[in-house]
Amino acid sequence: MSYFQGRPDWDEGAEFELDMWLVDQALGMTQGYVLDFSDRTFNDFVKARFGIDVTAPTYTVDGTSKARRMRAFLRALVPGAQAEVLRAFWSYRQSRPTTFDTLEPRVEAAFLQMIAKLEGDTRPIDIGAIEKFSDDPTLNELVDAISREIQANSPHAALDRLHTYTMKKFAELLRADGVEVSPKDSLHGRAGRYINGLRRTGQMGDVSDQIAKSATQIFERFNDVRNNRSLAHDNQLLGRAEGRYVFETIVSLLTFIKALDEAKFGR
Repeated sequence: MSYFQGRPDWDEGAEFELDMWLVDQALGMTQGYVLDFSDRTFNDFVKARFGIDVTAPTYTVDGTSKARRMRAFLRALVPGAQAEVLRAFWSYRQSRPTTFDTLEPRVEAAFLQMIAKLEGDTRPIDIGAIEKFSDDPTLNELVDAISREIQANSPHAALDRLHTYTMKKFAELLRADGVEVSPKDSLHGRAGRYINGLRRTGQMGDVSDQIAKSATQIFERFNDVRNNRSLAHDNQLLGRAEGRYVFETIVSLLTFIKALDEAKFGR
């Protein structure tokens, strides 16, 4: 009997990237659960590890069960970040060997092989939202430095410069609105004030408003990454896959904000 009985389309020789059937088997998601997490502990685990609020509308479009939110979360990520998330949940499962039924050996092997393939993804990172929005020579050097690190497939080494760029970008956006900016501002403080301005001018609907609230929380987490896991100080860097995940998350939020306020964003 095949270990993959119950999945008639399984082809052991097929190439695959993210395979949700394997994810469901490995993480116990076939009945709407994720391993032995409660709603609270699942939310807390994802937020603590990745700075993401999986109760946000982005992750509940297909339903609010833990498994449906987990699938939506994974689909929103690039392959390297998908691998990082799956490894974190797999490590949790492995840390509790008496809690879960033994996984069929070939299913486990295929799941781990899938993660390895996701980690080996080399598709380019889109940095279209990283723009030279003024004639400031420092800004130009900053953007060029970020571009060089991305071309070298080292997004984890560019996080301190991405943080500086994002600080400059929100300062520019706030000044364009006539809002005073202080050198003592935090990144999430600047982002929060700018996003509140978008709310006051009616530029966000209900869904955008929920995403924006999550964005402010993520920018706050990015402060910690910059201070403790980047080249800003003598830190141990994030791994390449996790660094890519953080980098692309921040760039995607800049892209989201640009879509809300495109005319101002590019000036």
